[in-house]
Amino acid sequence: MYNLNSGYGQAQAGGIPFTTGKVFFVNGASGAARSDTDILYVVDPDGVQRSWSTVTLALAACVSGRGDTIVLGADFTTALTAAELLSAETKGVAIVQSGKNINGTYFEHRATAALPATTQSALFTVTGRIKLLNIVGEVTTVVQTQACNTKIVANPTVGADVDICAVLDITAAAVGAQFHITGTLATAMVKTTSGAGVFQAAPLLVLPGTIDLNTAATNTGSVKWKVEYVPVDVGARVFAA
Repeated sequence: MYNLNSGYGQAQAGGIPFTTGKVFFVNGASGAARSDTDILYVVDPDGVQRSWSTVTLALAACVSGRGDTIVLGADFTTALTAAELLSAETKGVAIVQSGKNINGTYFEHRATAALPATTQSALFTVTGRIKLLNIVGEVTTVVQTQACNTKIVANPTVGADVDICAVLDITAAAVGAQFHITGTLATAMVKTTSGAGVFQAAPLLVLPGTIDLNTAATNTGSVKWKVEYVPVDVGARVFAA
């Protein structure tokens, strides 16, 4: 891969998986990294543009079977369309997101927010099938002392909801308390308040849609969340809802 600045450019692209093809970068027109990629990854010696504003344009520059890779900017949150997913699969193009990938495992944070009021509310949006490795919540404002059975639900775009844990009464959960799941659907969500907690033992296949939080009562309190996952489909990603 050719870089205008061989030092900084090579370091910036060091996390890109090895490929025999070309690497393209997609940032929205107002993306934070757009100006950097435009400067660092100029038209290559073959006359091919490498910095684009949409996945469709980047895919048009890809060649089937060459092993091309598209890198999405960390703040690029546009979900891939069915046509883009099909094109990537047909051409054999890898699509990866920068800034949220550690050794092949992706992560997404959701800022702290008040608990839903006796309802089910989306925590994360899922585009494409993913292997869910871990989801953890941290209480940032103490939960009201009132019974509130709470669970996490996979809410697919097509099909019926699936509880990915059984209910846990989160009454009076203190600041710093952690909420986890085990990966066994019938097992209740786990709350820990010490220096260690449960990590998901079994991965779960989650389909496109949302990952929701369901509460049985209206309790005050706020929780922030983090999810770790691996894409199953090309371009599958998770966004904070």
